[in-house]
Amino acid sequence: MFRVLDTTRKGNLFSTPFAVFALCVIGYGAYRLTDARPESWTLVLAVILGVLICSPLQIRVGRAPGFPLVGVAIVMLAIPPVRELPILSVSIWAIGILLSQLVIRRSLMHALYVTGLGSAAASAFVLIHVGLTDRGVWSSVGFIVATLVYYAIFLVGEFARHRIGTPPGRILGFTRISPIRLGSVILVVAMTATIMRFADTAVIPWLEQDPHTRLTPFIVLLVASIAYMLAQRSRFAGIERRLSRLVDAAVELPMAAARDELSDALLTRARRVVQAGSIELRAAPPERNEIGAKIELDPGIEQHLVASRKIGGGLFLREDERALATLAHLATETARTRHEIESLETRADSDALTGLPNYGAFQKALADANENRSYHEGIALLFIDLDNFKKLNDGFGHRIGDELLKVIAGRLRSAAGGGDFVSRVGGDEFVVIFSDLDSLEQARTSSERIVAAASQPLTVEGRCMRPTLSAGLAFSSHRELDAQSLVEDADRAMLNVKRSRRSGDQASESSLGVSSHRAARTNDIVARAIREDRLVLAFQPIVDIQQGEIWAFEALVRYVDPELGPVSPPSLVARAKSLGLMNELTRQVITKALDAAEEFRRLEPGIRCITVNLELGQITEAELGPFVREAARLHPDIALCIELNERSLHAVTDELRRDAEIMQSAGVLIALDDYGSEASSVGALVHFPMNILKIDKSLIDNLDDTRQREVIKALQGFGDNLDYTVIVEGIENREMAEILGGLGVRSVQGYYFGRPISHMLTVERLQRWGRRAVIG
Repeated sequence: MFRVLDTTRKGNLFSTPFAVFALCVIGYGAYRLTDARPESWTLVLAVILGVLICSPLQIRVGRAPGFPLVGVAIVMLAIPPVRELPILSVSIWAIGILLSQLVIRRSLMHALYVTGLGSAAASAFVLIHVGLTDRGVWSSVGFIVATLVYYAIFLVGEFARHRIGTPPGRILGFTRISPIRLGSVILVVAMTATIMRFADTAVIPWLEQDPHTRLTPFIVLLVASIAYMLAQRSRFAGIERRLSRLVDAAVELPMAAARDELSDALLTRARRVVQAGSIELRAAPPERNEIGAKIELDPGIEQHLVASRKIGGGLFLREDERALATLAHLATETARTRHEIESLETRADSDALTGLPNYGAFQKALADANENRSYHEGIALLFIDLDNFKKLNDGFGHRIGDELLKVIAGRLRSAAGGGDFVSRVGGDEFVVIFSDLDSLEQARTSSERIVAAASQPLTVEGRCMRPTLSAGLAFSSHRELDAQSLVEDADRAMLNVKRSRRSGDQASESSLGVSSHRAARTNDIVARAIREDRLVLAFQPIVDIQQGEIWAFEALVRYVDPELGPVSPPSLVARAKSLGLMNELTRQVITKALDAAEEFRRLEPGIRCITVNLELGQITEAELGPFVREAARLHPDIALCIELNERSLHAVTDELRRDAEIMQSAGVLIALDDYGSEASSVGALVHFPMNILKIDKSLIDNLDDTRQREVIKALQGFGDNLDYTVIVEGIENREMAEILGGLGVRSVQGYYFGRPISHMLTVERLQRWGRRAVIG
């Protein structure tokens, strides 16, 4: 059952006067027809039938599909069935309009409203044309003026109805009308009416041989038939358009990756197919002014796909409801098929006893964790074996053993939390994959917590027992060429724990062993890279956003091993410290950074500063103090800036302050890096010598927060008053840059202006773009 939009109380109140007028016009016509006795009842019936036939032709006169639409039924009054009584002709015409609207609208109130509004416009059409022709105006001109007035009255009424029945934010104005489209319709209708009138007054009398035979009804029905053919052509074009969009939906919906994506794609496609302004998924079925179809996106949960507003306030057609039902069926079948596939995959990748992922799922997860981690991210593998499990099965039965495995699985899952992957890979063997790690110690802490949680005493079918676990941990700081090597190292560490237990060292306690094989291998790689001077640098620009230009670069150490691939910078630095090679690493970085800066300055003289990261203790005379000052002296055209981490200044001594002042007196700039991260101290700003303050990105992660903006403004003001350069780090998009510029910030650094790139790529950038802050 099709409903119309305008069934609200306000809409009915607006429609009532027109409905009453329509009943009056039709009543007047019925009364006068019995008394006036028209010359040709055939013509009267032809006009009514002609209106019925041509009413389906609705022409868009707006700038976009939908509202407003106008019909061409007024052309049926070009030959009035009762020439002496123009208003009676309008009444006859109105009977045809009412019958056609009852068929199209299937709502009596709306049919009467359209009939009343059309009758008012038709009355003006007839009276204007008669009045103009009586004054000697050409019939064609009279039809043009009359048609213009007819459509003006009709559109004013439709816009008024739309304004009353539409929410304020969706009201459409007369600017929606396309003057070219409306003018074309007026000319076509007026010219058709002119031709009909000419045929009736000049051609028909010449063709008629028998005075009792009238061919005028033939002209009326011929024009109506042409309008009907055009309406069907438009209808078939609409059907073809819907079919094309349904085909697109049939391709798109199965490609939606998740349930939310499927529902979003469905709503978008449904809105396009039925041209509805409001589409939703809900539990309630469609109401009187809506169309809808049942749908099931989740097993056993029935919903309804409901369209409640046609674009422009038009009517939903039979084709709209069929299209909506087709879309709902497509989405339901897509969801059902996906659910079945996911169920099969889950069963294939799950352990039937514990519900944990099985060995196959573990292999996929390990490969994914290894391949898809960021440059700085470490991963670790914890291999767990339940000791004496065979004895437990033999002594108490497999049912007790199965219950124990379920409990252990639940404890591992709970202790690991949602961020780590837990799997059962063998009879009594489990693994945990840790990701997003900074260090081995972080992985060790998590592993000890998990092993301790899984080893707590428990009761299974009245039997008290305490599980004993042997566990091995292997850590990887860089992407592995073969992730299975991580499994081998963890398994080797676990077996070492078991051997130690058999020898009597750890008789009854769960134990964790950490693979030293990988650590030793990584240490060898880092030591060889430093000793053979294989380190390379990446450079990230520091930008003046007020000028839109680069004025400095930060040099960052990088190393890619030919066999193992990239070694993360945190791991590289940590290894260099543990190996006693940190000073040598820093010497190489400073030397290469200054040489690169000289080349950058030759390309762009405005770039005269390079920054490098140092540990606080390295600035002393016993460490790298003399080397840094000498390096700065050998490059007088370059300002060397050493960045000291703000957290390291909490335990600064008077000697370190004097060493920093000596650095400054030698022309070396000092930057306080990462200010604002963790437990930053105001004392570092006051007591330690510095030239540059670098603000950590954690202070700008939500610039909508007034407090963050005020902190940035205060720090920038602090720097301006003390003649410090303030650099805000972590600028990732244009919006952040514009907000900071508005706060008075001048210098920034972040991915929006350039990620750290190699020396060669940095040179290419300067050659192509110069000092421009943003490229591409």
